[in-house]
Amino acid sequence: MALKLRLKPCERVVINGCVVQNENRRYTLTISNFAQIIRGSDILQEEDAVTPVRRAYFLIQSMLLDPEVAANGSGAVAAMMAQLYTAFARPDMQDRIARAMGHIGERDYYKALSALRPVMEYEGTLLAAPSPASPSAPAASFQADGIGHHAGG
Repeated sequence: MALKLRLKPCERVVINGCVVQNENRRYTLTISNFAQIIRGSDILQEEDAVTPVRRAYFLIQSMLLDPEVAANGSGAVAAMMAQLYTAFARPDMQDRIARAMGHIGERDYYKALSALRPVMEYEGTLLAAPSPASPSAPAASFQADGIGHHAGG
């Protein structure tokens, strides 16, 4: 089954490591076979990978973009995902993490990233919540939901 990408004007997409940029009008690109694809808007910059879920997302994204990272990164990403799975107590978040792990096993990194996006959003809400110990201080760790990792490590 072919994948149809509807590109906005000037939108970028990475296909098997090659950056493709659309011109000044909408365009539909049809991909007829499996390829590693990510839209420019879904790319996380390394300096933004500052939380556990964002670091896992960035590693999976790196695996999608670079075959060498994909060949060498499976052990690290498996360990990260296992830690995330046990850190989140919500079954819906655990389900998304498990789905992402399954997609990684199939080397379908874009689907793994898609499965992690809601977990990344949820992690953001946890980090934005005031800490029970000091309501005025920024949340430095995940105390809600059974997460004990510090935001910086």
